Amino acid sequence: MENKKTRIESACQRIKEMIFDQQLIPGQKLIYSDLSRSFHMSQTPVINALYRLEHEGFVSCEPFKGFYVKKIDLQEAWDLFDLREALETWLVERVIRLATPEDLRHLEEKFAAHTSYTPEVYDRKRFKLDSDFHLQIAAISGNKVLTRQLSRTFEHFYIRFRFENMDTGRLESSVSEHRRILDCIKLKDVSGARETVRLHVQNARDNIIRTLQNEDFDQQRPAAGSPGQTVPAVFLGPI
Repeated sequence: MENKKTRIESACQRIKEMIFDQQLIPGQKLIYSDLSRSFHMSQTPVINALYRLEHEGFVSCEPFKGFYVKKIDLQEAWDLFDLREALETWLVERVIRLATPEDLRHLEEKFAAHTSYTPEVYDRKRFKLDSDFHLQIAAISGNKVLTRQLSRTFEHFYIRFRFENMDTGRLESSVSEHRRILDCIKLKDVSGARETVRLHVQNARDNIIRTLQNEDFDQQRPAAGSPGQTVPAVFLGPI
């Protein structure tokens, strides 16, 4: 039983990695026979892994058609950020009551790691360091269930979202917002911490929503010469 469970978990992880590496793209059909050959395992754990990933929201299953890689759409992004806001505003209040000097030192280290990495574009490493700061706050709360739930919301964006399309202005603003959150925690300013966290999550949400909207617009824009688009005449000179 344990070996079967391990194979399912291995298949789940491999599929997530393929989505992360864009070997599998949103909307692509997942052929479990191909995946089982690639993973060198039988089809049963692969199928079970796909059902688990459907439950987690990484793939969708259409009756009589099969499994497909699921794209993050606008509604899902809104829902994930609503969850983040609810979780993190509650967690930060609890952390202010419970944090020890050692906890604050670890949080300062996460903040420093996030601040010291300054890429030219917002990439997955930057997002990972950003989320590490938030997950450290969650860990200090001592609530393992909520910490796991928060981690799952970050995982969806980390694996499925194209961060390179984000506004680079978020690189600086996220640091200053983290600094204010950390200061409020150290000052034990509950109302200030809750409000700062709320605004921080909403700013991150708005940036990602704009990115998704721009991606949708680019995908819907007709190619030059396609039906329904007028191609401007080009003057070639006298014939």
